[in-house]
Amino acid sequence: MADVAQNVPDKRPSVAIVGGGWAGLSCALRLARSGLRPIIYESAPEPGGRARRAPLVDHQAQAVWRDNGQHLMLAGCRSLNTLCNEVGVTLPQTPFNYTDGNRQLSLAGRDGRAGLLVALLNARGFRWGERLRLLQALLALQWRGWQVMPAQTVQQWLIARHQPSTLIRDFWAPLALAILNTPIEQAAMSRLAAVLRDTLGGGCEALAILQPDADLSTSVVTPLVEAITMAGGVLRCGQRVEAVTSQPSGGFRLMLADGTSTEADQVVLALPPWALTRLALPFDTRDLATRFGSQPIATVYLGFEVSTRLPAPLVQIDGPTAEDTRAWVMDRAHCGEPGVMAVSLSADGPWQQLDHDMLVTRCLQRLLPLLGSKPHDHRCLWHKVVTVRRATYAATPTARLDPSAQNPLPGCFLAGDWTHPDYPATLEAAVASGFAVADQIMLPAA
Repeated sequence: MADVAQNVPDKRPSVAIVGGGWAGLSCALRLARSGLRPIIYESAPEPGGRARRAPLVDHQAQAVWRDNGQHLMLAGCRSLNTLCNEVGVTLPQTPFNYTDGNRQLSLAGRDGRAGLLVALLNARGFRWGERLRLLQALLALQWRGWQVMPAQTVQQWLIARHQPSTLIRDFWAPLALAILNTPIEQAAMSRLAAVLRDTLGGGCEALAILQPDADLSTSVVTPLVEAITMAGGVLRCGQRVEAVTSQPSGGFRLMLADGTSTEADQVVLALPPWALTRLALPFDTRDLATRFGSQPIATVYLGFEVSTRLPAPLVQIDGPTAEDTRAWVMDRAHCGEPGVMAVSLSADGPWQQLDHDMLVTRCLQRLLPLLGSKPHDHRCLWHKVVTVRRATYAATPTARLDPSAQNPLPGCFLAGDWTHPDYPATLEAAVASGFAVADQIMLPAA
């Protein structure tokens, strides 16, 4: 009887998901648990998209698996929390705390919105005029329901709210760049406002940092894939889809790079806009790639003795050049990598003109003074620069997807952080988009 059961064809409706990033995986989880048959086609050897582990060569010429970039996750990210709960993952939390050596904002021991207000008023290194202007801007944003003019850039909003230039340089610009990965002169304030609504608007608890105790693949992606597989979904890595055609009788045919083809009842294209242009599709995607553009991210990994620690989980340093926005450094000790510091360089900037050796030198020069009273005792043992030329879309005011365009053909859907109506290119937006598409697919059967 067992042999007979194995030969019975799977009659569940099939959904081909092109792209095994967090959007595609989140969509697959919901579909599999609803009784559908999602099959994920991921061209890379491992799933997870840009938030996955990758083999990086260390100072001993050994391949060490580390995150392919840094991703700050906060407790206020509702979809991320939902995803973790659904796959049984608990991420440790730590109070938000950052410093640049002079300024410091710590929420340790604070609770709720009142605690956040007290923390802002007591933040070290901020002049009273800066604190008042900052609070006025945040209260005005909250009073307006976290809504701004659709075409307004972050820089325009900051000027309209009379934010001091020092506060823009040392607080707003680094914060906005880290969230939006787009220079503030171009970035949409509406997307930053949505993130501020769900974090600052939620008080201290929403700003708690979710810190995986290992790389993202081990902490989240692997349990997620296991949950998808247990629910009846399939993940096929190393399989590149080159074309998707709609069938006259319904459904779709997918052509793979190895020359084979497969059919599916429905298709989810969980890819960034520029990747869509590489596929032969039954609809035009060139406008999407042009409208959303792309922005780079570089991560400079610096390896020290295991006893080396940053003064806070997040540290802000001057950019590699005088014209660059200030950069963020994460201490990776909480990921099981003591002594490893990761400097994130976001979006287009003068830093792109420097070669890797000069990037490392400049980052070290800015970081060493924050490592203790005797920075010369902290010798960098190894370094590695990981650059992703097209890491995210450019979160400009015009980079928006019309709701009708998310479903360009019956049974065909677009997913990914860039399709989210409010959020910028974050893991939260990717997961939320995957859930939203799954809900659309399941709706006819409800």
